[in-house]
Amino acid sequence: MDNLKLVNLEEAMARVDNDKELYNDLLTMFFEDPQFKPEDLEKLIAENKIQEAEKLVHLLKGISGTLGAERLFDACQRLDDILKGKTQGDIPAGKDEVNKLFTETTEELKKVQATL
Repeated sequence: MDNLKLVNLEEAMARVDNDKELYNDLLTMFFEDPQFKPEDLEKLIAENKIQEAEKLVHLLKGISGTLGAERLFDACQRLDDILKGKTQGDIPAGKDEVNKLFTETTEELKKVQATL
């Protein structure tokens, strides 16, 4: 799949030793038992539960890295750093970027899974 914009499939496959079955299983778990939901991040930030929001973003960062979702990983890293106070930034804008990329990446990952 050469037309992927959000997922680096080559890197993802390298992480799982080119085991398509394992990668497919990871995608299935990602879709069927989502550990991240955009509405959860919205609520945590609205309630100023920054530490819980940071944990959720950190979890998504790890998952997105494993699946090769590089742009989502980068957005999570930026928001994670803001939430931890490592860098200055706009939390609502970071949240919106993560949620938007999560939705777009999920759609692209569904297309990837359909080709496995």
